Amino acid sequence: MKAANGISADAGGARPMNSKHRGIWGRAYLPRPFPKLLLNKKGSSYFDLIIKTLVVITLMATVISFLGVFTTYLNLNHMCRRVVRVVELEGQIAEPVYDVFNRLKQQTGLSPEMIIEDVEYCDNQNQKIQLRDTFTVTMKYSHAFAIFKPSFAPPVEIHIPMKVSISGMSAKYWKLPE
Repeated sequence: MKAANGISADAGGARPMNSKHRGIWGRAYLPRPFPKLLLNKKGSSYFDLIIKTLVVITLMATVISFLGVFTTYLNLNHMCRRVVRVVELEGQIAEPVYDVFNRLKQQTGLSPEMIIEDVEYCDNQNQKIQLRDTFTVTMKYSHAFAIFKPSFAPPVEIHIPMKVSISGMSAKYWKLPE
């Protein structure tokens, strides 16, 4: 009731708000209880620089390690395309196809599984594919992506399965005995 009669807040024991504790919009906030030693900002830019440098180096190492996955996929795709082209030109699945496949395995260091499917042979014994008959070469590979390499244990790895399928069409006409 006394507040309604016009008695100020100072009379009730409340202290006036100190203007140095006001924020941007005039709201009060508590003063920082930190000692002046912790508020000293000398040399803090060096710590910021060190932390930022470590973060950038870590991000770059992560990106570089992911590039190995993409390189492996591109090599697998290249191998599959070359094998398809050899089958198209030869018109059969014979020694030249496996020679190219083995040479590419040695060059890239990959050892994928090769499957030739969706093919109709006009001569089953020699595995000849007639002109304009289609086939599909599929290569599967599992890339081991190392996440962590401790010195006292084997590395922690994730195996990333990769699969490339490329279709081709025979470019050789076989005259078959009737």
